[in-house]
Amino acid sequence: MPDQSEIRVLIVDDITETRDNLEKLLFFEKDIKVVAKAGTGREAVAMAKQHQPDVVLMDINMPDMDGIAATEAILSQVPTVQVIMMSVQGEQDYLRRSMLAGAREFLTKPISAEELYHAIRHVYRLQTTQRRYTTSAPAEQFMGEANSPQGQIIAVFSPKGGAGTSVVSANLAVALRQLTNKKVALVDGNVIFGDLGVIMNLVSTKTISDLANRISELDRELLNDVLTTHTSQVKVLLAPPNPQTGELVTSDHLRAILELMRKEFDYVVVDTQSSFQDRALAVLDLADRIVTLMTLEMPCIKNIKLFLEVAELLEYPPEKTLLVLNKADSRLGIRVENVEENIQHKVALQIGNAAHEMSLSINQGVPLVIEKRNHQTSKDIFALANLISNARGGATVKAGAPSPEPKAPESRGLFGRLLTKR
Repeated sequence: MPDQSEIRVLIVDDITETRDNLEKLLFFEKDIKVVAKAGTGREAVAMAKQHQPDVVLMDINMPDMDGIAATEAILSQVPTVQVIMMSVQGEQDYLRRSMLAGAREFLTKPISAEELYHAIRHVYRLQTTQRRYTTSAPAEQFMGEANSPQGQIIAVFSPKGGAGTSVVSANLAVALRQLTNKKVALVDGNVIFGDLGVIMNLVSTKTISDLANRISELDRELLNDVLTTHTSQVKVLLAPPNPQTGELVTSDHLRAILELMRKEFDYVVVDTQSSFQDRALAVLDLADRIVTLMTLEMPCIKNIKLFLEVAELLEYPPEKTLLVLNKADSRLGIRVENVEENIQHKVALQIGNAAHEMSLSINQGVPLVIEKRNHQTSKDIFALANLISNARGGATVKAGAPSPEPKAPESRGLFGRLLTKR
């Protein structure tokens, strides 16, 4: 048996000097051991099967079988291995292809020693957590009865930071609760730097990390104990108090938690991290609808187009992605019609730009749909909630329509599948 205190590494690069330099960089790290080196993709597949490494450092450009194909082949035979892709080019296309193949990290050469050490230890932590989860929490534990009702998971996502996912998530959850009077939960899926606690003015010592730490015990009672109730009666699952704790919440944890929440709530709104990393992809994969936020800025439009390509590769049905223009402003010099033509996707709804009012609502910790219900931007968010709540019935709604009054209370109280797509 290999020493489990060591991280076993396989180095794959067609240049001998590069392989040797990487080995030298790792030589003095007591917790890292290079178990093999390969000069071709085919050799890497054979060595991975033979040595069962924890981590593979994989060059993307190699003869006979490139790093993408080699990664897919290795993961089909050694599914617990973590692949770190290396390339002299850092273009988005290389990153996208690497994630599709199943790589956990992407490093651009030249790679510094600290960057290398951090990446190896980071993906190894993911691996050990994944193994612990798989052995201690069988999937059957989270499966409900075949006929139990299933709520909708609504991922609010943008491939570009700053598009307003957290604010829209919070307001959308409250709007859904007021509009339908059904059970609504809000999840801070940005476990590293989550903001929903601030936006909703919620303080709690219990967060998603408490569920992750007890994942083998996860049930309705534990979930309810960790959720925080907002004044709107939306149940909120807050992000961990610091990045170090958040780093330990894995995509496997998120999947299990969201699957349980789907059984407990009619709507689960998830503020989703702006990335194609494991956790975000797990949420996108589980989501019934992806409310994809776009702003009229060229970097965001570029990333939206890239995301739509990835969604197509993942074989998401077209209706799963609901493209929403946030912070809509006709004075920005870009016409929505031109954007739709460029990205080959229609904008379903527009949310008006209310920067001043939104900033005030955030600083006061009161969602705009509560503080200024009749503001045009609040009406736009209610229109989005209406669109989502009527989606199964095929109803449509015009953005900016007057927000309906809440119903009277009833008498009773993606790269997920992308990472496994070989």
